[in-house]
Amino acid sequence: RQFFRFNESSCCKVMADPDENVFHYRNFKKEMPKRWNSYGFHEADPQQAADLFGHLKEGDKIAIVTRFGGETAQPYVDAFEARGLKVRVVDGQDGPADFCFLMSAQKEIAGLWQSTYLTWAGYLGNATRVIAYAMATSSHKIETYNCTGPGLKGKFDFRTIH
Repeated sequence: RQFFRFNESSCCKVMADPDENVFHYRNFKKEMPKRWNSYGFHEADPQQAADLFGHLKEGDKIAIVTRFGGETAQPYVDAFEARGLKVRVVDGQDGPADFCFLMSAQKEIAGLWQSTYLTWAGYLGNATRVIAYAMATSSHKIETYNCTGPGLKGKFDFRTIH
């Protein structure tokens, strides 16, 4: 981790609050409309995303980080708010700023396991837990990593959503 230095001052526009969980909604369907399905980039629907954070208590905070506008994130906002969570959307940033936001999270981050931003933010960032999910409907099955080093052991939670 010390080997990789990330220039936060030049890349980070917004940082996660220390008491905020983060859901990474990559929105591959909008980013690559012709290829997302063949690549197996199936993302959780809003209720499934809210269920990933089912252990959070009413009033806990969650940020949804997405590159593609608040309107596509609104169903996720609604699902999280229905659980009593305080939600904010961080959108419209470029890739490095999204990555920096993920790295800045100190609580939990969750997102599609195929997102390299999520994986590397989990390795290099400050989150205490990384929930990396795959959809059972995807032709690409989840790959898990056996992290045995201190600081990483037990940090990653790999799940298949049915």
